[in-house]
Amino acid sequence: MAFFSKNKSQNTADEPSGGSSGKSKSTFQRSDKKAQAFFRHAETTAEARNYDYAVELYISGLRHQPDNMDRHEQLRDVAMRRKVSGGKPAGMMGVKAVGDAVADKMLTAEKKLALDPLNRSAMLEMMKAAVEAEAQDPDTHYGEVAYWVGALCLESNIQGGDGKKPDFKTFLELRELFRQVESFDKAVEACKHAIRLKPNDRNLLQDLKDLEAEQYSHKSSTAAEGEGGFRANIQGSEEQALQQAALSSNQSGDAFEKLVSTRRAELEEDPEDLDKLTKLVEALLKKEASDTEREAVGLLERAYEQSGQYKFKVRAGDIKMRNSNRGLRKLRADLKASPDNAELKAKYENAVRKLLAFELREFAERVEKYPTDLGLKFDLGKRQFLAGQTDDAITSFQQAKAEPRRKTQALHFLGKAYLRKQWIDEAIETLSEGRDKHPRDDDALGKELRYDLMLAYLDQARKTRSTEQAQEARKLASEILQTDITYRDIRQRVDEVRALLDELGPA
Repeated sequence: MAFFSKNKSQNTADEPSGGSSGKSKSTFQRSDKKAQAFFRHAETTAEARNYDYAVELYISGLRHQPDNMDRHEQLRDVAMRRKVSGGKPAGMMGVKAVGDAVADKMLTAEKKLALDPLNRSAMLEMMKAAVEAEAQDPDTHYGEVAYWVGALCLESNIQGGDGKKPDFKTFLELRELFRQVESFDKAVEACKHAIRLKPNDRNLLQDLKDLEAEQYSHKSSTAAEGEGGFRANIQGSEEQALQQAALSSNQSGDAFEKLVSTRRAELEEDPEDLDKLTKLVEALLKKEASDTEREAVGLLERAYEQSGQYKFKVRAGDIKMRNSNRGLRKLRADLKASPDNAELKAKYENAVRKLLAFELREFAERVEKYPTDLGLKFDLGKRQFLAGQTDDAITSFQQAKAEPRRKTQALHFLGKAYLRKQWIDEAIETLSEGRDKHPRDDDALGKELRYDLMLAYLDQARKTRSTEQAQEARKLASEILQTDITYRDIRQRVDEVRALLDELGPA
């Protein structure tokens, strides 16, 4: 998913393809050095039992490393110690928003939760923001944060840890959020508890069957690739120590070099051991530098040649895409600073084309290797859509929509592809289905579905001179305007639809 990951250092409304996005801004500045400074201060402050200030410091550190799971857990520990010592929730004024990025929304909810650690609604709010951040930035680890806080919320809703009874709606929301981060074990658990509250709900019983089928399919596919669940790669106290040393590498290169040296020595003892090779690759990738990534790619390609296991080639391709995407982010930032630099613009556009061409080849090959993996069909379809290969993209999305966890997104892209082909009836039908399947209208995907459906109705109204179609467009435009007046060009679209209705006259 490297081509679609978001810039971590600037607003990201712009997309490589030139399209626009309605997603929330991602404005935080990632800095391991600044984060560690805040975290060290937070630890000292917590030891002095100045818990309120420690909470502020942890949140400040997490603004620079919002997907650092260890620090989220440490903040949770401080929050519980604060509560035991008599700490009170935020007052009537509530918690001031940390910022306007999706990661900031997550941290605002987490700050509220830190001051009131049994607050179930804050847990759910934090999970929603983490899931949205994961969708925006799939190269990060927000999914792990979502899983962690979601598990806390699920347990609280089951046990009534905040003094409230189990809430049916909360179980349903947790079910969908866990599904989105592919944590089907927890999604199934949430669904089962919802059924206990409404045992005769046939739709819920069918949802449970679908979830259990997804769970089985997901387990099978990850087992085939040798993958585990969240944090499954950390095993044993020695491994934990090595990983922690790597986390500190931003303070000193010595810890990183020690980790790499250890892994390199292990592989030299047994060069044919693919598990040791994989551990060296993981160590090399922690630096996030081009030289170590090139070495990691070389090792993975060697492993693929030796073993024939395609997963090693996939990982090498992922690293190449991540590296190229990092270069794109820098070019985009440079271009934003110098928008009239024609040479820089040409360099950026060439880099976009090269990366897209590489990803098209990469995902086409993966689909060929794993023809039953509909998630790969979806990933390929997105690249085909960006490359203007609309007919091929339609084929990919038509197949991908059969996978439940990709269905809504596939329907959205499929509807956009139909719009591009000017197949308006098909676009309206498909986008309407996608909107019906999506549980929310006010998140990024919900707004995108409504916006594109509005465009389809507007186009149809112009072609057929239909007042009814124009009224449908007006209704959708008005809904978006009332939800988010700053969304894309919605104010102009509302005026455009109203002008068309005035032109068409009464129905």
